[in-house]
Amino acid sequence: MKKKLLIGLGGIVLVLGVFLWQVVANLDNIVAGVIESVGSDVLQTKVSVSGVSINLKEGKAGIDGLTIANPAGFSSADLFAMKGIEVDLDLQSVGGDVLVIKSIRISDPKVVFEADNTGGSNMQALLDNMKSSSSGDNETSSGNAVKMIIASFEFTGGKVKATSTLKPGKTVDFKLPAIRMSDIGRAEGGVTADVVMQKIISKLVNNVIEATLRAEVDKALEGKKSDFKKKLGDIIRGSGNS
Repeated sequence: MKKKLLIGLGGIVLVLGVFLWQVVANLDNIVAGVIESVGSDVLQTKVSVSGVSINLKEGKAGIDGLTIANPAGFSSADLFAMKGIEVDLDLQSVGGDVLVIKSIRISDPKVVFEADNTGGSNMQALLDNMKSSSSGDNETSSGNAVKMIIASFEFTGGKVKATSTLKPGKTVDFKLPAIRMSDIGRAEGGVTADVVMQKIISKLVNNVIEATLRAEVDKALEGKKSDFKKKLGDIIRGSGNS
């Protein structure tokens, strides 16, 4: 009986070992899938990643080709396109109650801003999508979901291409000021991935809108620029900067 028990326990350990090895071996693909799944659910538009590389020994990760598609009703262009994202992890926090990410660095991203003839925009639509998803599923941020803190977030070298249906073919290109955030989720003792995404995307969208107001985008909007700027200002004040 004891021998059979030992054999049975050995089989369980072997199965668990194989399972854990497969998880580690496929960790890059698993993380990429989580990013796409959570991102698409929160933003209600397609989020894609071309690749993820994770080095647990050094506490570093890289995310390649992350794109966020335009919300429904806008062009097929990607609203955000980021070639590379660098992530530094706090190894001591791995496996704990709260995962601490030392830094996330995004450089030279491309942003597409599209305005319609009512004063709306793809940025407003993305904010509306996030509000809808957060109010529609209050259990997303609960339960056993992993919580995290982002110590430092940087979004630098961004370039924006702004267009409007009021003047098809006319585009305004401008640089986006650097965006820096710190201690995301620290005050709450850690927040889930969907909350992190909402905080970061809200900040990005608001900064793009503010930069658009300062740029010469009114040349592409002609007589509608006053109404357009007022509506964008209302969006900023209404959503707030997280």
